[in-house]
This record gives sequence, C-alpha cells and structure tokens, in this order.
Amino acid sequence: MPRTNLVVLTSGFLAVALSAQQSMAVMKGGGFANAAAPQADLLRHRVVVRFRRASSESSVRDFARMAGLLLADRGRSGEFYVFECTPEIGRPLARWFAAQSAVDYAELEAVARTTVAPSDPYWAGLQWNMYNAGAKSNGVVANHGVKAEAAWAAGATGAGVRVAVIDTGVAYENFGAFLAAPDLVGRPFVAPYDAVTGDGHANDENCHGTHVAGTIGQVTGNGIGCAGIARNCTIMPVRVLDSRGSGTHSWIANGITWAANNGAAVMNLSFGSAVGSVTLQNAIAYAAGRNVVICAAAGNTGTAGVNYPALYTQCIAVGATRFDGARASYSTFGTGIDVVAPGGQTNLDQNGDRYGDGILQQTFVQGSPRAFGYFFFQGTSMATPHVAAVAALVKSVRPGYTAAQIRRAIETSCVNLGPAGYDTTFGWGLIDAAAAIKR
Repeated sequence: MPRTNLVVLTSGFLAVALSAQQSMAVMKGGGFANAAAPQADLLRHRVVVRFRRASSESSVRDFARMAGLLLADRGRSGEFYVFECTPEIGRPLARWFAAQSAVDYAELEAVARTTVAPSDPYWAGLQWNMYNAGAKSNGVVANHGVKAEAAWAAGATGAGVRVAVIDTGVAYENFGAFLAAPDLVGRPFVAPYDAVTGDGHANDENCHGTHVAGTIGQVTGNGIGCAGIARNCTIMPVRVLDSRGSGTHSWIANGITWAANNGAAVMNLSFGSAVGSVTLQNAIAYAAGRNVVICAAAGNTGTAGVNYPALYTQCIAVGATRFDGARASYSTFGTGIDVVAPGGQTNLDQNGDRYGDGILQQTFVQGSPRAFGYFFFQGTSMATPHVAAVAALVKSVRPGYTAAQIRRAIETSCVNLGPAGYDTTFGWGLIDAAAAIKR
C-alpha cells in the first residue's frame, strides 16, 4: 500500500476503534513494545496487539475488515491478536495502535530461529555427552559429560514427568507423509499441538525437534541407536517452528501456553531470537506461574548477549560446552547465562573416535521425514535438552518439588568450570545429573 494511503487507513481505523470502545477500557496506551529492535528479527507486515479488555473475535475480525487488514492469528484465549498489513505500514500501524487508550501494547511480530550451529551429519558414534566425567584413556583430555548413567543407577529415570519439546515438531507418529522415528517408538507422547498450522499433528518438518527430543527421551535399552537422559519420561510434541526452523513469537506464545495448560512440568525451548517481545514474555511468565521449569538456548553467536527467551529471568539460560569442558566457540555467553551443558563442537575430535565431537541422536535427513539416521549436531539447541532432561530426572525423584526447587537443585549441583561461583561464561557451571537428583 502506498504511503499516501496511510492517512486514509489511519482515519478509518480510528473511527472503528472509537466505536468499539464500548467493550474496552479507556486507558493510556501501553506503547510500541519493540520499536527499537533490530529489523532482521521483526516482521514488518504483522502487528501483534493486546487490548486492555477482551473483545469478541467476531468484533475484532469486523474491525480488521473495515480497516483493510487481515486478522491472521490470535492468542489461544484471545489475549492478543495478530493483524497483517503491507510491510511499508507495519511500523506506523504499530505506533498508531500503541497510542490508543484501549490498547495495552502493540508490537511488530518477532521471529525466533533454531539455535543449532552449522554442522555436517555423521553416522553412529559415542554419546560422550552423557557419560560420567572422567579422563580419556590416554589421560590427555577430560570428558565432561552430565553423568546420566549414575543418575539412572540411583533410580532417576524421568518416569511420570511430561516434558514439552517446543520446537519444529517431533517425528512421533505415522501420519500422512510422516513416520515415527524408529528409536522413539515406545516413548509415550501426549497432547501434541501444532501452533503453525493448527491441524493437531505436531510432526517435524525440519529434523531439529526430533534430534532435541532424542537427547531428552530417546528410547533406551531397546538394542538400537542412542540413549536418552530422561529415559522413561513422557514427551509432549509442540510445533512452533516451520520447516525452515523459524517461527513467530505468536506461534511460540501459543505453544508455550498450550504446554502449560496441558500438564507440562518441563519445557525445552531450543531456539532464540535477538529481540524479545511482550507477547513472548507474557507466555513465559504464564508458564512459570503454572510451575513449569523452562529451559532455553542462550544462542550461537559466539559473543556476549544471551538471546530471548533465555534472557527472561523465568528461564534457565543454557550455554554449550565441548568435550573437554571448554566453552564451545559458537556458544553465546554474558550476563543472564545460568548453566552450561554439552553442545558439541564438530570441527574437533578430542575423544579420538574419528568423528567430530557433536551430540549424537536419531533424526531424519532434512526435507525427507521418512529417511532416518543418527547425526551429530552441535549448538546450544543441543545443550538445552540436557538441562530439560535433568530437570525431569529431579522431578521424578522429587515429585513434590516446585519449579523453583528443581532449578535450584540443578544450579547448586553444577561442576564449576570457571572462577569460583557464578561467572558470565559458564553461569553456575556444567550440569551434573547425579548430583542434582540428591539436592
């Protein structure tokens, strides 16, 4: 739409907005929430708006139609609405909405992306990331795993705990063009949800979410493939990222809300955005208020500046380490980092197994959701499910623990990798499953 039409559009909007105020509180506007955010992480054609009082969807849809907009999406309980417009008017439109007394906040739609660092796939190998910490056979390099088998020996398996994998989906069922990942067959799945299409089938169209789910709950002891840390947990597949690994904050907010309302005790968010949003922050706060442990990837920038949503205080922000316990070169660090976990680094072979030191799990060849194999990935996306899985282990042996108590158990049992106490490279340190379940 040409800029000259903006005044006409705005005038039309104003007339409709004023006529709709019978059902809205007349209060000072909440502001254009992400006005200063980097443009690369905002969608200029989508504006997210929250009104101070609830309006019916039909009245909002009529309002959008009269203003020449498309009502593209909404919060699951009507807590926000997403309007589509032409890109050139998105920012002025958000500012206009924000200035209205009936609006709580308005912002351009923001985008989050998977935080898997670039790597090449490998077939088979060892899961060094789950071992007990100890020296390599030649004594040169110490292996810094999360001591999963020691936690299993102590009776912690994640049984009875629902872990929401909020991601690109999971290869959890045979449906249409999709197949269940062979090494996930037998894992209980509950309450799947697709915030991208809304079709009720949270099938993975990317491969990322299936790999993440494997670290948490790959079927263990079945004689094939890999193990998962929370070996007896229940997984809730929630799709909020598309086939390219990208998703809007609205999709993500709806996925988080769904998981919180359907009994998730732990959420894994292996994605990040350079910008936050009120929409995303409200969803995180809602889940935290429902006693959910929220684990989120810090990012793969290799520089200081933790990504969103990990930077929100309700999240456990997770950085990545390599085989020897050093910070992986890609791992984001800085203020807000809480813990680290193995994320791998595939350009190194410190354990001498002739494979790059990535995190191995089963997934499919990207674009071919029926062609499964075992692949080494690297990234804070791969580190984060280690923490979510350990949270499930703690919950399974301490069922009465609150989310805050589970977080405390994880953070106070970490292996220190930097200066004594907390530091902005490793946070509280490398997670330790065997120690956390005893806190």
